[in-house]
Amino acid sequence: MKRIELVLAIAGVLLFTSMAFAQKFGKITGTVIDGETGEGLPGANVIVVGTTLGAASNLEGSYAILRVPPGTYEVRTSFMGYQTVVTQNVEVLTDLTTEVNFTLQPETVAAAEEVVVTAERPIVRKDLTSAEARVQSKEIQRLPVQELGDILNLQAGVTRDADGGIHIRGGRSTEIAYMVNGVRITDDFTRTQAIEVENESIQELQVISGTFNAEYGEALSGVINIVTKTGGNVFRGNFEAWSGDYISDNDGIFFNIDDTDPTANYNLQGSLSGPIIKDNLTFFVTGRRWKNGGWLFGANAFDPQGRLQVIDGDTVQVRGDSSAVSMNFRDRWSGQASIEWRIAGPLKLKIDALGSKEDRGTYNHDFRLNPLGDRSDEVSGFTLMGNLTHALGSKTFYELTGSYKENDLTAVLFDDPFDLRYVHPDSLETGANQFIKAGTDLARFERRTKTWIGKFDVTSQISERHQVKSGVELKFDEVFLEDLNLVPREDESGQQIVPFVPEIRPVSEPTHERIKRNPFTFAAYIQDKIEYESLIINIGLRFDLFDARAQVPVDLTDPNIFNPFKLENTFTDANGDGVISLDEQTEDNELTVAEREAMGWYRDTSIKTQFSPRLGIAYPITDRGVIHFSFGIFQQIPDYEQLYRGDQLKVTSASGIQGGNSDGFGNPDLDPQKTTMYELGLQQQLTENLGADVTLFFRDIRDWVSSSQPIDAAIAGVSYVRRINRDFAEVLGVTLTLNRRFANHFSFNLDYTFQVAEGTNSSPDEEFFAQQDGDEPTKQLTPLDWDQTHSLNASLFVGSNDWGISLIERFNSGQPFSPEISTFGRTGRNIIGGLEKNSRNKPDRLTVDLTAFKTYNLADFRVKFFARVFNLFDSKNPVDIFADTGEADFTFDQLQAVSADPTYFVRPDFYSEPRRIQVGASFGF
Repeated sequence: MKRIELVLAIAGVLLFTSMAFAQKFGKITGTVIDGETGEGLPGANVIVVGTTLGAASNLEGSYAILRVPPGTYEVRTSFMGYQTVVTQNVEVLTDLTTEVNFTLQPETVAAAEEVVVTAERPIVRKDLTSAEARVQSKEIQRLPVQELGDILNLQAGVTRDADGGIHIRGGRSTEIAYMVNGVRITDDFTRTQAIEVENESIQELQVISGTFNAEYGEALSGVINIVTKTGGNVFRGNFEAWSGDYISDNDGIFFNIDDTDPTANYNLQGSLSGPIIKDNLTFFVTGRRWKNGGWLFGANAFDPQGRLQVIDGDTVQVRGDSSAVSMNFRDRWSGQASIEWRIAGPLKLKIDALGSKEDRGTYNHDFRLNPLGDRSDEVSGFTLMGNLTHALGSKTFYELTGSYKENDLTAVLFDDPFDLRYVHPDSLETGANQFIKAGTDLARFERRTKTWIGKFDVTSQISERHQVKSGVELKFDEVFLEDLNLVPREDESGQQIVPFVPEIRPVSEPTHERIKRNPFTFAAYIQDKIEYESLIINIGLRFDLFDARAQVPVDLTDPNIFNPFKLENTFTDANGDGVISLDEQTEDNELTVAEREAMGWYRDTSIKTQFSPRLGIAYPITDRGVIHFSFGIFQQIPDYEQLYRGDQLKVTSASGIQGGNSDGFGNPDLDPQKTTMYELGLQQQLTENLGADVTLFFRDIRDWVSSSQPIDAAIAGVSYVRRINRDFAEVLGVTLTLNRRFANHFSFNLDYTFQVAEGTNSSPDEEFFAQQDGDEPTKQLTPLDWDQTHSLNASLFVGSNDWGISLIERFNSGQPFSPEISTFGRTGRNIIGGLEKNSRNKPDRLTVDLTAFKTYNLADFRVKFFARVFNLFDSKNPVDIFADTGEADFTFDQLQAVSADPTYFVRPDFYSEPRRIQVGASFGF
């Protein structure tokens, strides 16, 4: 506790001496010019229409308006004796500066009427010092996208692996920070998105794939920053409903795909916003009910309970009704509520609540004829965020932010662990290349992470050229996990009870793991944004501290405190002679777990600290072009699964290499993983509406989590592996983006990524599997599993506000795989047989999506009808293959496996989803 008290004391000092910036605002700057003299006009009043934000120009006519939420605004400037000028369509983006200049004519020269000017969205952002992509709510509405992940797929440098994991610039899928309104919503157990944020809630989506500034931490590859919508002084609402199903000709691959059901996939969602008290208290609420019936079906061919019946004197297994059962369904409820209270002119309080709950199935090919025996997942998440903003003048404001987040995952077949529908594990046994025809999944997994975050943030424009930011954040986590397998109950004599009765073994045994950990995180940074007409510099320094607040065994040759190997760790030396005699090796003389702990069995994990410098420079070479360079060092504590799962090291006396339930015992004393990133880029406006962006990047990744070499236990023939910092990787790539902003009824975006991502291992458990196969440790760089040399994304929109057609095309070159020599049988893990790891590539993939809509305006209401088609041409895109052939539809095993089930080698899960069609309507005001 003493070290935590020390950390909190340091944090308390920094809390009141720091200045920070919450990532929810942009800035508007510019100059007000006297149209007659051409000189700056001091004292001009500049306001953002519809808000309380504004500023007065200084002696040179310059002004700056801070804490502007992202969105599109009107900006008005006025001065006594001069014309008032209003600039419409001013787009403000998070963390960036929008320049709006005004020229005011004296009323003696020009008419006194208000002058209205429409701003164009800039093609080139002069203060952008690293690569990023931004998508606004209006653009999301036009695209054929349904989920946040669909939008991310369109961004340069983003790839998906075979399991759907998101990778940015060649990093692992656990290296991304997910943020909503400046607060992390990352599930730190797996480092994935903890809470679903629906597209209807998004005002702005920012994907930072480059060297992000010092204000961002706990990420190695990128940051996904979401700003949600808020209410205004006008009531607005929208309700949308659609339904659809999969329509495919590939019924030879996808069982039951020809059974069309328009209600299999449906969506109901609505949003409402407006004032509770005009100009003072506003709200925004949205809710969604969404179901996807899936496209991977099993057939209920056999009874999971494995019951038998006698027919004509023969004992046969009870058959099911052969009905189709979805094995990759998704069923979700989600919602958001937001209240914004302008307490006084400079004081504002905002409260957000987001939540989601989803039931989902994960396809298991072995259970295809016994789908009712396989377990499913229930995932839920909730977060509550409060933010108080107080302006101390036109150039300084501070924020106090607090949040609570909880996310849960439960994977069970039946809620009650003692449900008599569970059957003996022997029922799951089957022959090579055969489906499981009876039995129930006896595994039970539950985890829950609760997170409390406190932040104090301030930003200040200390001069015309310098905007200084720094900040602190405290984060407390409560991690709970229970992982077990039900086993047969035994009677007093040690015989299994018949019929089968499930039982839960004590937590001291390897089949039952239950942990509760309370890690602590502290972070601080300081940053200066220096803005000159011909040079913009972002320079910063970040400090991160992490305390796992856990313990690790002192003696790694005898790590299992529940079942020690060494006699001196098992029994009491009753006579004190330093030797455990045979007479002392009795049950009555056995040490308790508490006594072993008192002997100094464990030591505390060490506190991890890291300083991370960041530098970004943007240099405008013309009024249409900007070169940028950036450099940064980034660190991230490994996800909690690698730290805590199996960290009790319940090594048994069984011979061989052991890794616990997670293919490698956890290690809470892991060091941070580190990345050094370099980036060089060019933004160039080519025509009035067309811009290009070229970015070259290099990433040097160190201390990735891997598996250790086998650690020999105190018993001969017994060894185990645990997580260590060992792996490394390098990523080199270039991205090219062409973007045409909307004009003359069309817009398009095209981005191409060339990338080489190589490392020692793709996942922490890969080395463990290699050791079990008897392979030598990996010592050289090989292509990572998600390495994708070529990626091309293109989107096109043609239309207007009343109608439109949008197309998305995605081309991805094949990701690597390790070719294998066929073993003509299912042996669990195939043998590579001397072939090089990831030396061949899977087939390329091409997908086209389409949406079309027509809107009708009826008084103050609008009705929109739309249709969406995903995978328009019903392409068979392989996401996985048989390693002996490199194909998704053939393996040499099927030529020799005479006892195989007829359809066992038909793998629908080796392909991405077939054609999916949605038709619906929305009603808004």
